[in-house]
Amino acid sequence: MSDNAALLPELDRLPLEGGFNLRDFGGHGTADGRRVRRGMLYRSGTMALLTEADAALLQSLGIRAICDFRRPNERTAEPTRWHGAEVDYFCRDYVETSGVLGEVLKSDDATAEDMRQAMIALYRAIPVDHAASYRAMFAQILAGRVPILINCSAGKDRTGFGAALILTALGVTRETILQDYLLTNVHADWNWLLTQRDTRISRAWRRRPDMLEPLLKVDPAYLDSLFATLDKSHGGMDGYLTDALGVDGAARDALRGALLD
Repeated sequence: MSDNAALLPELDRLPLEGGFNLRDFGGHGTADGRRVRRGMLYRSGTMALLTEADAALLQSLGIRAICDFRRPNERTAEPTRWHGAEVDYFCRDYVETSGVLGEVLKSDDATAEDMRQAMIALYRAIPVDHAASYRAMFAQILAGRVPILINCSAGKDRTGFGAALILTALGVTRETILQDYLLTNVHADWNWLLTQRDTRISRAWRRRPDMLEPLLKVDPAYLDSLFATLDKSHGGMDGYLTDALGVDGAARDALRGALLD
């Protein structure tokens, strides 16, 4: 698929009325001078608020696979309905190993720094909690089911690491991956989203926006903690891709053949 005229190139964002943090994360240059193709890789937060016109636009992109990294309760509360049977929809049931974030949300005495430290701890757990989902994500791409869309509730943490893995496998530098990750702070309109729902997070946001801010933003320290965890346990992102996800040299060559100009 060629570059999509529907994209707003200054932000890589699709013109959707009910989209949240939904964007094309192609277009990045690689270390060897190539470029990630547009119209092949999409990332998103919740898609439960998409309008009929939004759904029609997404269907026009020819997306062939969705990898939904959310827990069962998240999918039940905010289902993704816009796609048809032609889209291979992946999700899985799991229990996260880190409960620190939930404890902070429950505490009336929690501070913004408590929340920030909980997020750093969460990022250390993501590679363990979601390895099975990331293996499925790469399997979809390697089977030719692209364009692909990956998502979670906010489109920034579980999805952010998924995007970072794909970009790493394609040869995008860590500095560029960080820049893509930080774009959530531009794309994610939390004021809009949290007024659309009545959840524990939206109620906390109305009462304690200062405490909640580290949950809603992306921070270089979060991704740094994840990278440091992988440096220690797998010798870095490349080791994690190979050892934990089975994305070896041959798989990376195939990914680059499919997704790079």
